Amino acid sequence: MPAVQNARAVKRKIRSVGNIKKITRAMQMVAAAKLKKVQVRLMELRPYSDKIREFLEGLSAQVKDLDYPLFQPRAKVASIGLVVMMADKGLCGSYNANMVRYTQKFIEEKKKPVKVVAVGKKAAEWARKQGLDPVAAYLQLPTEIPFSQIKAMTKGIVEMFVSGGVDEVHLLFTRYVNAMTFKAGHVKFLPIEAEASKEKTLAHEYDFEPEPRKILDRLIPRYVEVSFHRLLLESFSSEHAARMNAMRNATDSATDLISSLTLLYNNARQAGITKELLDIVGGAEALKG
Repeated sequence: MPAVQNARAVKRKIRSVGNIKKITRAMQMVAAAKLKKVQVRLMELRPYSDKIREFLEGLSAQVKDLDYPLFQPRAKVASIGLVVMMADKGLCGSYNANMVRYTQKFIEEKKKPVKVVAVGKKAAEWARKQGLDPVAAYLQLPTEIPFSQIKAMTKGIVEMFVSGGVDEVHLLFTRYVNAMTFKAGHVKFLPIEAEASKEKTLAHEYDFEPEPRKILDRLIPRYVEVSFHRLLLESFSSEHAARMNAMRNATDSATDLISSLTLLYNNARQAGITKELLDIVGGAEALKG
């Protein structure tokens, strides 16, 4: 390829990479803004979730012969409900791939029939590829998801367990540690395991009105909703952090590539100028001869 044409091709590539860099930089900023919003909600909810768990365990210890459906383990676990949380789209590094690997490993270890509730488009797509038609799919959830929607989602999951459709419900999500660290994990969501409740007491003594059993009737559904909300926010935070990091890496790579292409362009341009000078000098020498 002639040096001039080569320089033009490199210049077009520099412009193209520059446009991509603008897009990845914008996506990084959007992900960072979303992460900040979700992170604030998560940090506010974590202490509340921990406290309601502590209160539930202490209160249930004061109720003899606790007979509440969500606390009752099944004698035999014939099928398992999986609530799989992934993103609605890609461009977030290995976030979705890690959840796919973790979910498949979890299913292989359990060796039980599963029913899937998909949270996120990628989770629904994965389930269908595996021949597991989702019982329910929740797609395009807003970053600032209203609590009314959380209640509707948990209601469907609880009904699936109470009706006997599944004998256990596990939530598979990505636990958020910080903007650089997040790990795929799971929790046993139903039945509620209050194994420590037999011996655990509340940190403070309370007088209850009405009686503890009636309080539990109100507290248990709220605990389920808050726990689900917390894990959903953990996944949201991890997703936005993963996308922010992926887009930052892409922006940095684009910057490095532009630097390399600029050097290549300058070399090609210099080679073109040198060739033209040689042609001029050669022509002048030919005229003298």
